[in-house]
Amino acid sequence: MDSSGLPKLKARKIDGHKGTFGTVGVLGGATGDPESNTARMIGAPALVAMGANRTGCGLVKIAARDSILNAILTLAPMATGFPYHEESIQPGSLEQVLERMSTQCDAMVIGPGLGTEVHLRRFVHHASTITNTNRCKSLVLDADALNALCMLDPIPAQWTLPTIMTPHPGEAKRLLTALAIDHDPAGDASQRSDACRALAKHFGSVVVLKGMHTVISDGECEWVCKHGHACLSTGGTGDVLAGMIASLVAQSIDDPNVDDFDAACIAVETHARCGELWSQNHHASAGLDPRDLIELIPGVLQQFRDDAI
Repeated sequence: MDSSGLPKLKARKIDGHKGTFGTVGVLGGATGDPESNTARMIGAPALVAMGANRTGCGLVKIAARDSILNAILTLAPMATGFPYHEESIQPGSLEQVLERMSTQCDAMVIGPGLGTEVHLRRFVHHASTITNTNRCKSLVLDADALNALCMLDPIPAQWTLPTIMTPHPGEAKRLLTALAIDHDPAGDASQRSDACRALAKHFGSVVVLKGMHTVISDGECEWVCKHGHACLSTGGTGDVLAGMIASLVAQSIDDPNVDDFDAACIAVETHARCGELWSQNHHASAGLDPRDLIELIPGVLQQFRDDAI
C-alpha cells in the first residue's frame, strides 16, 4: 500500500494496447441559450476527457450536441465523438446515445456542462435504469447530472449500475435538501462526514464530497484525503477529477484489489497532490489552469502503480 493507505494499481501490461486499458465515455456540454440566459459550456466535457486520458485509459468517447461537438473535440483531440442534433432533442434521442455509449465504454461520466432542462432531467432518470448487460460497469455522476437529479420527483434512490457521485458542497446541499436530510456538507469535519455517508447510504453509491479534505464514503467505509491546496479552487478542476475517477474505474475492472471506492480515493489523492505540486513549482497559491493540473497527473499517479519507476 501507498503511504496514504490506498492500494496499488496493477502494473501496466507491457504488450497492452489502447483496447487493453479501458474506455471512458463522457456525456455533457451545453450550447447555451440567450433567451433563457443559460451558459454555453464546451470546456467541461473536454477537461473530463483530458483528465481521463492523462490518468491512463486507452480510449475516450464524448457525446454532445452536434453544434458544439467539434469545438469540444478540438480541445480534446484524443477523443472520438457521438453527436446528437439539437432540432431532435427528445428523451428518446438522448436515451439512444446513452445506450450506444454503454455498449462501447467501461465507465461513463454524465453531467459536466450538460444543463438541467426538462428533457435532460428525464435523461438522467433514464440513466438510473441502465443495466450491466451492456459493457459499461459504472457511472460517474457529476455537476449537472446531480443538479438534474435534485429536480426529479421522485428522486431515484437506487441505480441499476454502480454509481460514483462527485458533488461539491453546494450540489450536496441541494441533494440533501431535496431528500429532506438535515446535514451540512459545508460544515466541520464531522458534519461533512455525516452528510457524505447519508448520501452514500440513500443512493447505494460511492459519494465523493469535494472540498479541502475531500470525504469519500460508500455508506459503510469512509476515507478522508489529507492533501490538497487552495489553488484547486477554480473552475474546471472538478471536471478533471471526474475524468480521473472514471479512468481508474475503467482500468481496474479486472483488478480484484481496486474497486470503485478505491479508484475514487486514488483519483482524489492524486488530484490533491497535483495541486500541491503545482503550487510548489509555481511558488503560487492561485492562478492554476486546469490544463496545468492535467499535465502533472501521470507523474504523480505513477506512485500508485505497482510498476512505479
